[in-house]
Amino acid sequence: MCFKSKQIDIPLSSYYRIMSLNILVTGSSGFLGSLLCKVLVKKGHNLTAVDLIKPINLIPNTKYFVDSLDTFLVNNSDTLSSFDIIIHTASVLPFKSNKKELIETNINITKKLIDEIEASDSTFLIYVSSSGVYGKPKSLPIDIDTELNPLDLYAKTKIKSEEYIKNNLDSNQYSIIRPRTILGENRGGIFNLFFSLIKKNIPIPLPNNGKQIIQFVDVEDLANLITHVGENKLFGIWPAAAPQQEPLKNHLKKLGAVLNKKVITFNINSKFFEFFGNTLVKLKLTNFTKWHFGAFPHDFYFDENWKPEGFKYNKTCNDTFMNSADSYFNRDTL
Repeated sequence: MCFKSKQIDIPLSSYYRIMSLNILVTGSSGFLGSLLCKVLVKKGHNLTAVDLIKPINLIPNTKYFVDSLDTFLVNNSDTLSSFDIIIHTASVLPFKSNKKELIETNINITKKLIDEIEASDSTFLIYVSSSGVYGKPKSLPIDIDTELNPLDLYAKTKIKSEEYIKNNLDSNQYSIIRPRTILGENRGGIFNLFFSLIKKNIPIPLPNNGKQIIQFVDVEDLANLITHVGENKLFGIWPAAAPQQEPLKNHLKKLGAVLNKKVITFNINSKFFEFFGNTLVKLKLTNFTKWHFGAFPHDFYFDENWKPEGFKYNKTCNDTFMNSADSYFNRDTL
């Protein structure tokens, strides 16, 4: 069955709430987008969801459009002003994507979306950017004044889109979210490689001996933060990063204690790590990017006071890490 350009309406059911907002979510079938839709509908909002990929689970009170965002904008330009909030999560990730695809989706399509809502004074935009725009941070903790330092094309496309938003929308009409590494159930990113090595009792190569302080954000916390920002129209730029950041080696040590096994690591020179990684990227022999190899050996964390007013994270950095490990090892004891 072909779902392209088909609209799927799901009845309201028990999620109804008198006060609700009309919300458009792009990238609605992605890891973040799918969970975000669930959170928004449970809070009683009316959703329109757009993604190239058919949703695995249909959510009540949601209109689904299985199509490209470009096509959706062309076919629905006259209705965009009816949305109270547009949450733009759709993006091409950098893993082996070609330059043309990254620029077209992450910059050009975003520009088209901005152009369509520029004249509206009632639509609030939430743009999900990336903490990768800081590359290897030039100052710590990262705050609103920290200079951007992109290390790869993906981060540069995010910066270009941020700049276009700032130049074409009123400052109180948008919010930009810069998440740290997003983890969650069945989502470990680069740490899945670590988990695999631990499971096989293979030593883990750690640049900087694992002393670097890093942050994560749980996908549920990120979805709740975006919802909080949207409902309260908290304009500006916001990081998304769990509190109580720790050195990487601390997380691995705690994981080993829970697994009741020694996590074996060995130090690797940070400059060699970056050089070797960038070589793999150029040869397209890895799904990781220059940002992973350039930023990973170094401290990376946000100012704990820089967060949306009234929002509180449910998971600490270690909670987030352990939750992701739990789904990988499939252990209830974590």
